[in-house]
Parts: sequence; C-alpha cells; structure tokens
Amino acid sequence: LAPHSFTSRSVWRRYASATMPKGLEMPELEEKGTVSLYSRTDLIKTLTEYYCDALPAAGMHEDHFWTNIRIILCIFCCAFGCYAQFGAKFPQDKVPIMACVAGYFLVSGIIAVMDWLFVQNSVFYFKIGEESVFLDVDLPNFSDMATISLRSKRKRVSHETSVGKYFDSEGLLCQESVWKDFVNLLGEYEKKDTGKKDSNAKKEK
Repeated sequence: LAPHSFTSRSVWRRYASATMPKGLEMPELEEKGTVSLYSRTDLIKTLTEYYCDALPAAGMHEDHFWTNIRIILCIFCCAFGCYAQFGAKFPQDKVPIMACVAGYFLVSGIIAVMDWLFVQNSVFYFKIGEESVFLDVDLPNFSDMATISLRSKRKRVSHETSVGKYFDSEGLLCQESVWKDFVNLLGEYEKKDTGKKDSNAKKEK
C-alpha cells in the first residue's frame, strides 16, 4: 500500500461532500479509524464496523438468517464438545465420545462450506425490498485495491477502488467517501434489472 495513496481528511471531505449522490442520507456516526494503515485486517475491520453501524442507522434492515443458522450450528458443536468432555467417561463411553467427535467435525465442516459458498467476504446482510443482499468487502494481500460488492441470488455489482481513498494520512476513516461509493453501488444494483427489463421490452416490440 503506497503512502501517497492516503490524503488529508479535509481534502476528501470537500470532494465527497461535493459529489455526494442525493437520496439516502448519510448517518452521523463517531469517527472511526485504524492504528495501522498497512494492516489488511485492521482496514477491513474498520470498514466492517462502519457498515454495520451506518446501514442500520440509515434505515437498512439487517437480515439475520445466516447469522442465526451459524449460531444454531455452533450450539450443536458446543453440545458435542461439552458432552464428550464432561458427560462421558473414557473408556466406558468410547462409542459416544467417538460419535461426539465425528459430530463436531461434521458440523464444523458444514459451517466452513456455508461460509465458502454463501457468506464469502460478506460484512453485512440486509434487505433491499423483499430481497436479501450480501455486502462484501475484499482486500487482497499486498494490494491497495479494495472491492466492494452487492450480491444476491439473482445479480451482483462491484466497485473497485484504492483503499487509500477511504482513509486519511492519520488513519481516520473518511466516512463521506465510503458512503458515497456505497450509495452509488446501491443505485447501480437497483438499476441492473431495470436495464434488462427495458431491453426485453424493446425486443418484444
């Protein structure tokens, strides 16, 4: 991540405010930042915290479906582990213990597959109308290019930009820039089906 990619907060505040799209209002939140501009984990964590605070504050309704599924599966894992540790005695209960170990790894595998196939790089899961949509944040190792995506079963839109656009030289998050890109991406997501419908209507004529 190149140091020159980070600019002063005042510059980005003026730029983002001037180009902010109309419609969804940006919520007022406390300042967020990172102590390490070169830590991929810290940068993603700061962006995640912002989205998780800003979207509900702006009226977006979070969908807890996958979170609830994960909690239920984790409860099963804990139940298997607790019974094997405290409820069974070795070697008398060797078969139940083996069953608990197998069950633990089976459920853990289901969670891993669920994360790989569905959750992926999601940091927030919310409703757009009747549709549930994942908000993904991806920042590859040794790269300053972050990809912000909105993804559902039917469609996906993405926006790639330097993560230096979102943080100033002191490590503070430029909320105006993050919000501006999210609103633009949301508009692109909502228009994607409209474009298809218009083209299909023209073909029918």
